[in-house]
Amino acid sequence: MFRERLEQEFAARRAKNPRHSLRAFAAFLGTDHSTLAQILRGSRRAPAGQIRAWAKKLGLTPEEAAVYVAAEHVPDAATAHRQQQLRHWTAEALGIVTERAHWEIVRLSRTGSFQPDCRWIAQQADLTVDRVNVALSRLLRLRLLEVGATGKWKELTGLPSPTERQFRKLALARVRQMSKE
Repeated sequence: MFRERLEQEFAARRAKNPRHSLRAFAAFLGTDHSTLAQILRGSRRAPAGQIRAWAKKLGLTPEEAAVYVAAEHVPDAATAHRQQQLRHWTAEALGIVTERAHWEIVRLSRTGSFQPDCRWIAQQADLTVDRVNVALSRLLRLRLLEVGATGKWKELTGLPSPTERQFRKLALARVRQMSKE
C-alpha cells in the first residue's frame, strides 16, 4: 500500500541524511507531521485524495498513483469479513421481512393438523416447495425452529400465540443477535 511506499521514501531520505526528520518529510509532502506519523504507524490510512498529490511530489507516474489510490479502497481482511457478514445478515433480515413463507411455517407448525412435510406446507400456504425450503433453512439457522431426531418440528419462538408482526419482530431480533456472534 501507499504507506509502505512512504516508509521506503522516508528511509531513503534518512539514509542520505540521518538528520532528515519526519517533520521535514511531512513539510515536503505538504501535510501535518502528526498525520504522516499516524499513517506510517498504520493507525490511519493514507487519504485517497492526498495520494495523487503526494505521489506527484515523490516522482511517481499518474498510473502508479492510480494503483495506490485503488489499493487504498480495498478493505483489509477484517473489514472485508465484517462486510460479508453484514451482507449475509442483511439478506437474512430482508428475507424475513419480505417472504411470508417464514410466518406460514411457524403458523402452520402450531396447528393440530400440521405435517412436517415441505410439500404439505407449500400446498397449505399456497407457496412453492422451493420457497418453503429456503424459509425452513433460514428458520433453522436463526434457531426459530428445530427438527428433532424423530423428524418432529418444534417452533422455538417462545411466544404463546404470536401474531405475524410479533413473529417478524422476534425474527429480526434473532437476526441482529446472530450477526453479533
